[in-house]
Amino acid sequence: MPTLDRAESKIDEFESLILWAMRQWMRAHRERCCATGSVLEAFEFSGLVAALTPLNRMMTLLTLASRRRLAIATSASAPLSIDELVLLRILNAARNGQRDVAESRLGMWMETGNAAAAAQAALSLAEAVYRPSRRAGCMATAST
Repeated sequence: MPTLDRAESKIDEFESLILWAMRQWMRAHRERCCATGSVLEAFEFSGLVAALTPLNRMMTLLTLASRRRLAIATSASAPLSIDELVLLRILNAARNGQRDVAESRLGMWMETGNAAAAAQAALSLAEAVYRPSRRAGCMATAST
């Protein structure tokens, strides 16, 4: 699996959380465990329960509808793969409301209908994780 060590050192808090969640989800899926349950406790603790459904939908589509098996690691300490970097770029496009960019990049891996559904899940995931109102609340709580 090709890796991008320099890119890994430059990921932000959002990307780090999403990378961890994708890897946890994939590990649980490959072990035939509840994939969403594998991230539930951390998402509850972080106040991100709303992100569980879009994460599960996006990962399910990536796993079942992709033309090939994507290189998503199952270990938190694994080097960043090219596929993981592309997924983080897709999620950054979603975070910035660039649905067309997210859908186009997902189209490299899956048919148009599935790419549109995965892009919508990515947008919902980004909104649930990175909406300013949630972050402001967390910052106010931390400063008191």
